[in-house]
Amino acid sequence: MDLVIGPLPRLHRLLVVVTSLIVGMLSGIWLVNATGVPALVAAGVGWGLLAGLLLTYVLLHDFHHRPQPVRVRRH
Repeated sequence: MDLVIGPLPRLHRLLVVVTSLIVGMLSGIWLVNATGVPALVAAGVGWGLLAGLLLTYVLLHDFHHRPQPVRVRRH
């Protein structure tokens, strides 16, 4: 897996994932509390976790497409 910010060790990748999930979850809770409808806290947590997963994908995925070597077999 090619990473944007370099070849991170497994522990650091795990910390990026956990941090982005926690930030996403807390931002979802904050957004629900800011709207004044406390009954939607579970929905805020869900949307926050989804945002955290998307943030993790963006942080750790390499979007540069490199040409793949092609193996040609001649008969």
